[in-house]
Amino acid sequence: MTHWLKEHKPVRTHPRLWVETVWLVESREPLVLTRAIELHQGLNIVWAKESATSESPGLTSAGHGVGKTSLCLLMRYVLGDDAPAIATLREKAVGGFPKGGVAAKVHLEDATWLVFRPYSAYSHSLAAQCEELQLLLQGGTSNDFSGYLKALERFSIGRLAAQSLPGTNQPLKWRHLLAWCIRDQRTRFDGFYHWRDGEGLGFPRPRRDPPLFVASILGLIDTGLDKLLREIESKQVEFDQGKERIPELERAPVFLLAHAERQLRFRLGADDGEPLHVTTVGQSVESRLQATLAAAEREENRLEHEVEQVEEQLAQEQIRLASLNNVLRRAELEVGIAKALFNANRADFERLTTLRDRLEGLAGGRCDHGDVEFSMCRHIQDRKDAVSMTWHRDGKEVRASASELAQQLAQLELEFQNATTAISAQSQRISGKKAELRRLYVRVATSENSRTLLKRSWEELQLLHSRRVQGIDSPDLLQARKRQQELESDLGSLRTSVGVRRLQQSSRADAIKSLTSCVSTRLLGAAGHARFVPDHELRPFEVSRGGEAYQVLEVLLGDIACLLDSATSEASSHPGFLVHDCPREADMSERLYREFFLVVSEAAEQLSRNGAIPFQFIVTTTSPPPEELRGEPDIVLELEPGCDEKLLFKRELMPVLPGFE
Repeated sequence: MTHWLKEHKPVRTHPRLWVETVWLVESREPLVLTRAIELHQGLNIVWAKESATSESPGLTSAGHGVGKTSLCLLMRYVLGDDAPAIATLREKAVGGFPKGGVAAKVHLEDATWLVFRPYSAYSHSLAAQCEELQLLLQGGTSNDFSGYLKALERFSIGRLAAQSLPGTNQPLKWRHLLAWCIRDQRTRFDGFYHWRDGEGLGFPRPRRDPPLFVASILGLIDTGLDKLLREIESKQVEFDQGKERIPELERAPVFLLAHAERQLRFRLGADDGEPLHVTTVGQSVESRLQATLAAAEREENRLEHEVEQVEEQLAQEQIRLASLNNVLRRAELEVGIAKALFNANRADFERLTTLRDRLEGLAGGRCDHGDVEFSMCRHIQDRKDAVSMTWHRDGKEVRASASELAQQLAQLELEFQNATTAISAQSQRISGKKAELRRLYVRVATSENSRTLLKRSWEELQLLHSRRVQGIDSPDLLQARKRQQELESDLGSLRTSVGVRRLQQSSRADAIKSLTSCVSTRLLGAAGHARFVPDHELRPFEVSRGGEAYQVLEVLLGDIACLLDSATSEASSHPGFLVHDCPREADMSERLYREFFLVVSEAAEQLSRNGAIPFQFIVTTTSPPPEELRGEPDIVLELEPGCDEKLLFKRELMPVLPGFE
């Protein structure tokens, strides 16, 4: 055997992740195990043989239904996966093992974890860094299952230059990497980036995101390149949005012109057939506009004249109200004076008389007739003396003339009541005038607004017509085109920078290309039949031959190259752990299938150091492996239909499907 990996030296002794033991637990208390599967670093084959007897019926003759895919699902389960396919398997298993579950010893970088996950949906998962399964299951150590899940995220995604995808900023998770590391048979190995069938990994861009994710895992994207890719994605989104917006902006003037004309015709009551501008005969939109504006101005002038009249009337009514208020005040004082006389209350009489004099202008002012102060005016002093004399005279006669004073008081109270009524009526008249004035103001403002709107609509319509005739673009369109040019220039510069950055990193891509060529030469027997294409969105590992078998081979070649790269390069974040579920079932040729096993076996031997191998590869198969690999340590589990002891669970989980009893 040639040492075909001699140019690729291992950089680590052990895989960053590998599973040492898988226990199928029938019961936790007491601890009863259904099966213990001992795994190791390097190649691990789970062989589902055909039945040993020729008398077996067709259903049990092939190695199907014995537990190969179930084992792969259980390994996904102990590694933190909770996909729907796993839930379905647990529902089947819990019927036969209600207190059971699956446990595993998982080596995660420098730590060793024991993990137990129950079949029942009502039990809790357990995990701890310890050495004995019984200690974990019986509560002899604290449960740190959440810490185990965090450790899986940290050892995988935590190593990447960025923990989210450029363009979408979608957070990357361990489950994305696990989907690649454990390939489901249901995908038929039909594409390198096709990892799960119907489970959905949540990548919003199924063509672009998986290649970006794999490039990050393989160390082809560093922090600087990731930043450039994110800038490209961001500007590309803006550029695409602008590209869609520009045709809308180009059509917008036509729509705006049609809308503006339609609105103006509606306001003016013009038919669609009427011409826009004034013609020698017939109506037009422009002539209607001119007539409407002229009529509006005439109406506004009439309303403004009416406003002036109403304002004058309101002023007169307010003067009359002021006069009536004076009359009311005088009447109120006269009533008070009469009551003071009637009650012989001199203090009130003099106080109220003084107030009446002030009201009439006999105190605290200047006499208009004599042009002197009231204190110097003879006429005013005589009036004041007359008041005092009146009190002395009336005071002596008050008892004799009580009935007359009462009659005078009643007369004055009637005059006061009449004055009050007149003021109320006058206030109502003023309120009516104010309301009328407000209505006039509203009508004037409404007319002015309508006239201004019509004028503005016409001016905008004329401007739009002028721009269309002259071919002038709108400011928004000019700005959008300018922005598109800037974005296009920026994208060109960024892509150039990405190209330069990739050239600077070409040594990393060259290393994967070299390893791919090495593996393919050994697998296919000659050089040049396969290559690594880093930027390909569908086939990063290409085989020059066509056909379905070679399509499957591309997937296997890529996975094995990445697995070996994880053992020979510090730049890779691949865990060095890989599970394939029956690749032979995907119509791979027998010769290629045999060589595929031998390549992995030889790689394990050539990369081993002191009995340790820096990768773990687990593969299930129904086809016989090569003769030299049919014993220990390569075969870790043999399954066979028709014999309960050779079934994974040592019994059928569902012997008969419902409805077939």
